[in-house]
Amino acid sequence: MGRLLTVRDLKIYFHILAGTVRAVDGVDFHVDQGETLGVVGESGCGKSVTAMALLKLIPMPPGELVAGTAEFEGKDLLRLSSEEIRAVRGNR
Repeated sequence: MGRLLTVRDLKIYFHILAGTVRAVDGVDFHVDQGETLGVVGESGCGKSVTAMALLKLIPMPPGELVAGTAEFEGKDLLRLSSEEIRAVRGNR
């Protein structure tokens, strides 16, 4: 089976009055076809921000994609246009 999703060096920061919050700072993972991935961690460790970033649901600003790629079906999800990412998300 082939690779379905590859996330490399994902970094999402939030710029707030008190400074910069490094919500996700260098996440790497992959999911192969037929696999299920469970993401676990402590409260506030970046699980939701990671998932939302992959679907481009983080408001920017205050969020910022600092680095990283998310390859899905040969395309980098993080660099798709609004129309292209909607096609990936579906219409539900």
